[in-house]
Amino acid sequence: MEKLYAGLDIGGQTIKGVVLDGAGKSRLEVSRTTPASRETAASCGAAALWGVASSRETAASCGAAAVLEVIRGVIAELSAVGTIASVGVGTPGGVDSDGVIVGMSANISGWYGTRLRDEVSAMAAAPCAVRNDGNMAAYGEWAAREGSLKGLLFIGLGTGIGGGYVEDGRIFGGCDDRALEIGHFMIEPSGRRCACGIDGCAEAYASGPSIGKVAAALGRGEDAGLGSMARAAGPASSFKDSPLAARALAGECFNAREVYEAYAAGDRLALAVDAVAAEALARAVSVALAMMAPDTVVFGGGVIAGAPHLPARIAELVREKVYRDAWKQCEFETALLSHRAGLLGAALYGASLVVDRADLLRIRAR
Repeated sequence: MEKLYAGLDIGGQTIKGVVLDGAGKSRLEVSRTTPASRETAASCGAAALWGVASSRETAASCGAAAVLEVIRGVIAELSAVGTIASVGVGTPGGVDSDGVIVGMSANISGWYGTRLRDEVSAMAAAPCAVRNDGNMAAYGEWAAREGSLKGLLFIGLGTGIGGGYVEDGRIFGGCDDRALEIGHFMIEPSGRRCACGIDGCAEAYASGPSIGKVAAALGRGEDAGLGSMARAAGPASSFKDSPLAARALAGECFNAREVYEAYAAGDRLALAVDAVAAEALARAVSVALAMMAPDTVVFGGGVIAGAPHLPARIAELVREKVYRDAWKQCEFETALLSHRAGLLGAALYGASLVVDRADLLRIRAR
């Protein structure tokens, strides 16, 4: 019987699934929208969110249940291809050794406490491994390079900013898989408020949504909370001829894709926002280099697809922010698996439950 290996990548906007065969070929990929927390809670009954007896916990539990139902549907579609031998799941938030979500997930309400490993294992009737999504992406990129690297640091730029570290095939997850939440490195004290509730996180400047928010704020002439990074943006007077700034003044909001479309056209405001994002990421990466000493830093996620120049620019800035030995032997690269790194890494990590390392590297995703 042919062995098939499934992977799930649970994000704040989409839930993706894949089935790989023994040659690493994708037999099926599916993508579904992640239920929005407020809409989901409302669909559980108005009282769950707005009524006198409402509570945050009730709304949150409705959100988690809705997400699990989407996952159930994805697993059913993947299982139609054939018998699933294993499932790997990448998820936001901390994950304990029993596959329970035990850390915050700023982009999925009510995820805390979900017994994700047990739930997915029962859905698929197969062994399941659950890790933080940044770690799964790092594992995928390590496997894609045939396990040839000593230490690989992955940084994923999307709805949030995740990180993961793999050394010689082993994920370094720390307590509850919370290590290297690089998006939550504070890089500007008293800076922009992050979704996690802390001011000045890298994610508040360089995630996809934050890039759009910074562009809109600067375009309207508002205080964007740049602090010392204002030097990177340059004077506000330089934006006066920016079409993007004119749109912001007209009340438009942006996402990262729109900002980088303007960047490609040479828009001054977009250039400034890009400089801020690069500075924020360079500050966070510099700390990670001093802590982990990787030989390769890989950037992936949806933002990088529209800003492929960022890794090289960050590599330049890092040289000004951390001692030489931390970067002199380090390569800065774009993800080989592109936006699929977390998804394929999850499938491969799940496969490691049932195959040995040599077979795993033969399976590695194509």
